[in-house]
Amino acid sequence: MIVFLIGVVVAIGFVAYKAPEAIKVKTPATKDQPITLNVKAKSAIVVDLTTGQVLGEKNPDKQAAIASESKLLVAYGVLKAVQDHKINWTDQVTIPASADLSSQDSNAISHLNMKAGDKVSVHDLYWSMFTNSANDAALSLTAFLTPSGSTSQDTLEGWAKDLNLTDSAWYNGAGLKNGDALGSQISSESSSAANHASASQVAQIANQVLAMDPSLKTVTSSATITYTKNKTTKVTDTSGFGQQFANIVKGLNNPNGLQLLGLKTGSTPEAGACFTGYVVDKNGHEFLTVVNDAADYTDNKVRFQTTLDMVDQVLAKEQAHTFNAGDQVSGQKTLAIKGDKAKAAVEIANTKTYWTKTNKKIQVKTIGELKEKPAADSLATLAYGQVNLKGKFLPNSTSHQKDLPLTLLHSSDQTAQSTSSQSSAK
Repeated sequence: MIVFLIGVVVAIGFVAYKAPEAIKVKTPATKDQPITLNVKAKSAIVVDLTTGQVLGEKNPDKQAAIASESKLLVAYGVLKAVQDHKINWTDQVTIPASADLSSQDSNAISHLNMKAGDKVSVHDLYWSMFTNSANDAALSLTAFLTPSGSTSQDTLEGWAKDLNLTDSAWYNGAGLKNGDALGSQISSESSSAANHASASQVAQIANQVLAMDPSLKTVTSSATITYTKNKTTKVTDTSGFGQQFANIVKGLNNPNGLQLLGLKTGSTPEAGACFTGYVVDKNGHEFLTVVNDAADYTDNKVRFQTTLDMVDQVLAKEQAHTFNAGDQVSGQKTLAIKGDKAKAAVEIANTKTYWTKTNKKIQVKTIGELKEKPAADSLATLAYGQVNLKGKFLPNSTSHQKDLPLTLLHSSDQTAQSTSSQSSAK
């Protein structure tokens, strides 16, 4: 018997895997569509960050000026270049003359304390786009990532094409109106030309960026920002998204105790008050929000209150179905292995939340068998459980974002689970 049990434990595993396709079930899919958001804004959207499910919306596909929310696209370009090993975070970027905003009023056009010829790391410029909405940082990074013979506009449009942002328009990485872009102005375009995209498209960019760099969830946590010029001069400045933002949030009407933790503001006369938000409720559910033209561009309160109101409206009408990391899927705690009597005990790898109108239920479709044995110490995702939900998701939400990732059960009762599964399979 001892030899038999040891054999069962060893049988659970393999090094590489092929995720099985979910078997279709006869149970009708639970249907749920986004609520219509009742907010005074040109466009708005609320998305569950873990799955990309759209929970609430208003004119989500309407093109509109987005101002500094444009810097999210530059962030995508930076992250993609780092991911592809084309650049490193520590690479020094020489500030070009076209991005020198040192003579401008920083209250009107936000910028860092740097001039043409200064060198600042990719990471410092990247981070300052979020904390201080630094226009010179966005312009410099776009220029840095633009190949010889191409224009910054070509680069921006290339990134937009990567993300399938059809009908959007991009003139400069900062989100400035073309006539205000100084050295980065495009002479062949109207001075009134401005970057524009839909709320859904801004959410798609932010969804991608947060997946690539979860550290952006902490962007509002520090009251200051420090960056280094020319590898020697450290500059510490007040974070525009730090203490002032924290004080604003404290004064908002927030009956559900939501945490408003970032992500990116946008403010120009053309765009009005815009905000792409990262919001967490008291149960830990994560939301991605976008609101465009919620008030006058000088606003420092309404856009944030509108963001909280949008999530409140979702919470009033939608019910969360959360599958927590480390838990097992009811009725599917083990997966069959092709050609083997043993079964692999599995758990959910990452927490995912799905939403329906209250009093509705959702199920996970039956998962097919594993093609090969997973190694006993494997940490790889073995399969994805597909939730039987017919809802609306962001266009760039991948099946892996929408589905439940399953790995080997790592808790202390793995042996017992495996043995029990083997006994029941006889």
